[in-house]
Amino acid sequence: MSKKTIAVFSKQSDALIKKLSQLIPALSFIQVQPSDPSPLKDTEIILGDYDLIGPYIYDLPKVKWFQGTWAGLDSLWPHIKADDPPKFPITRTSGDNFGQLMGEYVVGNIIFWERNYFQVKQNQDMRLWDPEACPHDHRNLRELTIGILGVGAIGNIIAKTLKNFGSTIYGLGKREILSPTNEHIDKYFTQQSLPELLGNVDYIVNVLPNTSETRNILGKGMLKNCKNGRHVVFINIGRGSVIEEFELVEALKAQWISGAILDVFEIEPLPKTSYLWNFSNVFITPHISGNSRAQDVAEKFKINWERYQRNEPLHNQVDFKKGY
Repeated sequence: MSKKTIAVFSKQSDALIKKLSQLIPALSFIQVQPSDPSPLKDTEIILGDYDLIGPYIYDLPKVKWFQGTWAGLDSLWPHIKADDPPKFPITRTSGDNFGQLMGEYVVGNIIFWERNYFQVKQNQDMRLWDPEACPHDHRNLRELTIGILGVGAIGNIIAKTLKNFGSTIYGLGKREILSPTNEHIDKYFTQQSLPELLGNVDYIVNVLPNTSETRNILGKGMLKNCKNGRHVVFINIGRGSVIEEFELVEALKAQWISGAILDVFEIEPLPKTSYLWNFSNVFITPHISGNSRAQDVAEKFKINWERYQRNEPLHNQVDFKKGY
């Protein structure tokens, strides 16, 4: 019996195929080149990047399932017809693996921020020995209250990671009542009570997706509610759309927040003309908090492949009405 063939259409196809072949030897994987996308038309299952598959999303006559390599759908949406979304399931790569990576990003940056290690690194570049660069009264993780905006699968893992260090966790979600699975959340908030959350935290960690309900949720002066502004830091690892850039700049200038650690932006790559580059109290990373590692994507594909064979609902299937 011949092996079922899966088309892989990704910038990291080589690494993906290597991992996939190890995990699921019963399948055959072929690499689809952007210069010749024709194999996509003859394939039942495709694993790939949203920006690559987007232009062909309505020209896949035999496809029964598309597994995306990323959690975010921003590069796919421009190709989707709102009144006629694709009829086959599209699934995102999300969950524990991404939550682990993003949790480590949050913890690492909070420690660096509290201990002023960013300045220590600059001192190293200048060969300057200054023990006073690290404040002796810095806050540790146990002393911090951290608000997580978006307590889905990824946000809950971040909450668990921080809770293990003793942090107090406030969570914002869509449901009226906190899910029992969110056992690491000390206090739960909805959008209506967002100002109260902001007024009682030391760090704001945004993990929200880009939807009509979340766009500019922190804009229109919302960050004024950070009553302890000189000590509140905004960490954005969700989507840049939660606050327009000019409003984030305003919040920084007005000291509603004391600084920002930013991994996502309204426009990516962040233009060199962006005012955000000018702030000494802003740390910028190029959308790397939760990289789509080949081993993680392959593991998620394996789980969904097994469910696909059993005709079970696939994990992380895109709901086009909800926007994620």
